[in-house]
Order: sequence, then structure tokens, then C-alpha cells
Amino acid sequence: MDQEKQQPANRAQDAIASLESGISAFETFGRVIFFVVLVEVALIMGLNFYQKSRINTYTEKIDQITAEINTPEYSTINTQVEQVLAGSEKLRVALDSKVQWSKFYSQLNAVTPKDVRVTSVSIADGGAVKLDGETASLSSLAKLIVAWNQGTPAATTPFTGVTLASNGYAEEEGSRRVIFSVTGQINTGGLR
Repeated sequence: MDQEKQQPANRAQDAIASLESGISAFETFGRVIFFVVLVEVALIMGLNFYQKSRINTYTEKIDQITAEINTPEYSTINTQVEQVLAGSEKLRVALDSKVQWSKFYSQLNAVTPKDVRVTSVSIADGGAVKLDGETASLSSLAKLIVAWNQGTPAATTPFTGVTLASNGYAEEEGSRRVIFSVTGQINTGGLR
């Protein structure tokens, strides 16, 4: 019986001894942390690979669409879009300038002789202006330049420094017309 009593005591000691000889809690925690870090690294690498493949797919789609847009079939549309964008920027600048353009055109009409027809008006950012038109004679062209430089008794001129850039003749329905181009500066201070 003494041996039987000693055997359970030895068994209890063996169990305790095996616990002490096993892996410590610190080592178990370290292994868990290592496993978690290993899983995170694998997930990050997988996510990185997935994102790179998506970027490559989108880059290929963009290149394909860009090549399609640059075909001759779309070149006219591209040119028109660029012109609209440039025109909208010029319009924004003109509207932001606070110049009353309706007043400019009213003054232009008031100082322009009746036998002169203005065919185009080009205004640069700084107020430089180029006007093209036609009239019946060189004397009416001379009167026009004087009126645009000095104004008339009834109206002030919106211009300063108007000079004749070019003139010539054109035949229109059997009549000879004087065509001209003048340059000058818009007096924007008087149009605000």
C-alpha cells in the first residue's frame, strides 16, 4: 500500500514537472505575434499585388481610350472642344473685367458713320482692338478714323490711338467698296 500511495504522489509530481518543462507563456505569446505579423505581411503583399493589377488594367483602358480619341475621326471634335474651352476662358476674363460691353457697342454705333459697315471686332486681353469693315469711299474711311479718334458732337469715342492698318478695294455685286482694317486701344476706364 505504501507503494500505491507513493505512485499517485509521483504522478502528481510528474504532471507538475511536465508543465514546468513545456513552452513558457512568453514564448507562446511571441509565436502568436509572429503568426499574426506573418499573416498581415501576406495580406499586405496580396493587397499590393491586387492594387497593382487594378492600376495596370485601368492604365491599359486609359491608353486604349486615349488612342481612340486621338484618331482622325475625333480630331475635329477635339479641336472644337479646345476652341470652346479657350473661348470660355476669354469670356470669363471679359466678364471679370467689369467692363460694360453693351456701353462699348452703343458708343461704337454712335460714332460710326452710317455708310460704314463693321464686319469684325477683335479685342485682346489688354484692351487692344482690331476692327475690319467696308465703306463706300476713301473719304468716308478718313471721316471714320477721325470720328473713332475724336468722337462726334453727339457721342464720345470708346477708342484711343486708332490707326489705319490696311485698306484696299473689293468688288461686290458690280460696285466697288473700300475694305479696311484699323487698330487701336479701347478706353476701358470710360466703360465701367
